[in-house]
Amino acid sequence: MKVVSITTAFPRSENDVLIPWIIKLINLLKMKGAETEIFTSSYCGRKSEISNNIKVFRFRYFFRKWEKLSHDMSVPEKLKSNKLYFFVLPFFMLFGMISARKFAKNNDFDLIHVHFPFPLALFGIAMKRLSKKPLVMTCHGSEVNMAKKNPVFRRIFKWMLGYADSVTVNSTFMKNELSKIIPAKEIKIIPMGSGIGEISEKSVEKEQKTKMNLLFVGRLIEWKGAKYLIDAVKILDPEKFELHIAGDGPERENLEKIAPQNVIFHGYQTGKNLEELYQNADIFILPSIVDDAGYTEGLGTVLLEAANFSIPVIGTNVGGIPDIIKDEETGLLVPQKDPEAISDAVKKLAGNPGLCATLVGNAKKHIEKSFSWETITEKFFRIYVSLTK
Repeated sequence: MKVVSITTAFPRSENDVLIPWIIKLINLLKMKGAETEIFTSSYCGRKSEISNNIKVFRFRYFFRKWEKLSHDMSVPEKLKSNKLYFFVLPFFMLFGMISARKFAKNNDFDLIHVHFPFPLALFGIAMKRLSKKPLVMTCHGSEVNMAKKNPVFRRIFKWMLGYADSVTVNSTFMKNELSKIIPAKEIKIIPMGSGIGEISEKSVEKEQKTKMNLLFVGRLIEWKGAKYLIDAVKILDPEKFELHIAGDGPERENLEKIAPQNVIFHGYQTGKNLEELYQNADIFILPSIVDDAGYTEGLGTVLLEAANFSIPVIGTNVGGIPDIIKDEETGLLVPQKDPEAISDAVKKLAGNPGLCATLVGNAKKHIEKSFSWETITEKFFRIYVSLTK
C-alpha cells in the first residue's frame, strides 16, 4: 500500500524536530505495510529529497528568500509576524495545487492523507480529483479553532471536509467542536503519541537539589497560558521552587519582563537538552487557556512526554487536556487563568510524594491503553485498509 501524506512542513535535517510524531507514525505504518511519501512545501528553495528514510516531495512557490511561510513557525504565526507574508500565501496555495495535480499525474499511490486540512485539504482534493483515490483528513486543532470564530472560513472548511472519505481528530473536545461543523459525517478520535521518551516502569532518578523544578514546554503564545504559570510561581516560595520554561515565541519578551528570578527561560530546546529538562523536573505544568480568538489546546502531547519521564502533571481544564489528565487519577486539573489554583496544585504535589507516585503510575497505564503508538498506528492502518479494499 502506498500513501501520500500532505503536511505543512517536514524536518530539513536529523536535528530538525518538526512534527516528530508524524515520522514516528510513518515508520510504524511502514512496518504494517503502508509505505508513505510526503508532499510538502519547500523552504528557501529546498528541493525534493530523502529525509529520515522517507521520500519527501517539496514544491516551490516563491523566491528563495521568502519561502519561509512554514517550517520555522506555524503559518498563522508567520502571517502575524510579517504582514508581507499575506502576499506570499496566494502563491503558496496556487503552486501547491498545481504541484499536487502534477504529483497525482506522475506518481502511483493508493491513498491520500492530509494533516492540518486548512488550507492543505485543497492539495488533497486536487490529488483526489485526478487520481480518484480515497482521502483521509486529520485535524490537529488549529483549523477547528479557526472555524469556530469565522463564519466564512467555517463554510469553506465544511466544503473541504466534504471531500474526505474519513475524518479524524486528536481529542474528544475536538470531535465535539468539529461535529458542530459537519454533523452528518463520522469523526474518529485518534490522538498523536509522545514525540520523545519511552514509558518505563522505573522512575527517573532526580539529581540532588535544594529546589523543586517545575517545567513548562511549549510555544510561548497567548493560549499556552505561560503568563498565568509565572503568576502562580510568584505566589510560591522562591527558596523552594524554580520554574524552567522550554520554548520560544512572540510572547517571550513580555513574559521575561514579568518573571521573577526563579523563572529560567531556556528557549527552544530539542533532543538531549530537552530530555535533560524532563529528567530533572519534579512537576510538569500545562496552563493552557481559551484565548479571545477561541484558540486552545487540541490535546497536549507534552503531557504524554512528561508522564513518560515519570513526572506528575498539572493541566488546565480546557480543550483536549482532560483526555489525558483525569483529575486526581492521572494528574491534577485546575481552572484556566487561575494562578492560585495552579500554585495550590503544585503545593499539593510537592507535599505528597505518595500521591505523585500514584498519579504517575496511573498516567502510564492510561497512556499505554489510549495513547501508545501501537494503538494509534493500528487505528490509522485500519482506516487505510478499509478505504483501499
